[in-house]
Order: sequence, then C-alpha cells, then structure tokens
Amino acid sequence: MTAYSRGVELFRAATAELGPAELDLPVPSCPGWTVSDVLTHVADNHDAVLSAHGVEVESADLLAVYDEHLTRQPRAILEAVELTVHAWDVARARGMQAELDDVTLDFLLAFAVDAGEQLYVDGEFELMLVSTDVGRQASVLALYGRDAR
Repeated sequence: MTAYSRGVELFRAATAELGPAELDLPVPSCPGWTVSDVLTHVADNHDAVLSAHGVEVESADLLAVYDEHLTRQPRAILEAVELTVHAWDVARARGMQAELDDVTLDFLLAFAVDAGEQLYVDGEFELMLVSTDVGRQASVLALYGRDAR
C-alpha cells in the first residue's frame, strides 16, 4: 500500500457518513477553518495537480481519479501528507478516534525530516514545540503544527 493509498483510506474514514451539519464544525488544528473548508482545500489541490497534467475530472470521486492518475504519473508524496494530516484534522473535529499507525507516523516523520525548514516556508505548516513525554503521535503531528494532546 502506498502512502497516498493510506492517506485516502484515512481521509475516507474521517469523512464517512459526514452530515451537512458537520460541514460547519470548526477544525481546531486549522484555526478559522471549518470541515467544509478542509474538504474544499483538499479537492482544490487535487484538482490543480490533475489539471496541470491535463487530466479532466469526469467523476464525482476525485480521489479515485487521482489514484488512477498515479498509475501514469506516480508523484503524490505531498498529496499523501495533505490527505493524512487533513484526515486527522477532520476526524478530530468530528470527535472521532484519530490514531495514526506506526507506518503512517514513519511516513510523516520522514517527510518532515526530508523537507526540513522547507516545510514551513509557505506558512501551510507551523512547527509546534511540545515536551518529550507527549508520545510519538503528538510529537510527529507537532511537526505539522497539530496539537494532538
């Protein structure tokens, strides 16, 4: 399973049976954003990548179209990070269990380490300082500006 596929699984689980009233829920890890804003952000970013590669989206399932696109253009590391982190954001906003497995945490940690300071240049992510005793998930998510405590 690829990092992108894991991100899709997490995102689909976090948004499963999402009701209209939940679209207006605030997303604490994305100040000023609602669940609807996060969904729009993810869709817009995926659509932009597909458009840049000349892929027209003719399906309501944008994630499936993107996954199909990956078989021809296997470059989705950033989108995998985005889906994974925003799946966690939406799950937390909805009051759902938001535990990430070790493989997913390894992926997020490796991406953050490889990206280094570049991760914070455009302001999308902001490093959060946490104590060393908060646990692995909280430590890794803090690299993406998320408070998992």
